[in-house]
Amino acid sequence: MGEEELEIASKMVRPIYASAIFNVSLEGIRYSLTFDYVDPVGYYKKILENTDLFRKEIELVTSNMQGFLNEEDIVINGKKVSAEIILTDLGLRGEPNRAYILFIIEIKCRLERGLNIYENRYEREEFEYDYAAYWIFPRGTKIYEAILGGSIYVIGNSIVVRGSRGDISPGYERIKFKIR
Repeated sequence: MGEEELEIASKMVRPIYASAIFNVSLEGIRYSLTFDYVDPVGYYKKILENTDLFRKEIELVTSNMQGFLNEEDIVINGKKVSAEIILTDLGLRGEPNRAYILFIIEIKCRLERGLNIYENRYEREEFEYDYAAYWIFPRGTKIYEAILGGSIYVIGNSIVVRGSRGDISPGYERIKFKIR
């Protein structure tokens, strides 16, 4: 596949699902964010077969995602913090037409024993895919408030969020919680 063919193939890749798992601890918040794609002509298979193309694609998607993260206004306990990508990977889910991109992201902050408030402001947008997010807090954490997009379920010390293609992101998130 030549450069022009790769360019055309990349435009045929379409997102179908996203999932995130947020691990909250006193040392901060680290999360994995995975996007699943339908890739009808095997664009990512070709990328994975070529080390230089793989490196360039990883650099491109990392730069693009970090750009989105830099636009977010994340405030924890009244202090502005930032999110940073610490690992990016891409691969196939068993078939050449099912690809994924994985980001491991860290929000550097110090949470406190006692009451904490996480807030995030970002641009509202329509989701192109179904999604789920899981927030896992330390054992014994009490969740007082969870303002997030989609359907929200608080289960013990965890929050489950599910949404659908066509949903509009709220542009603002807030979680109020108490760590023992």
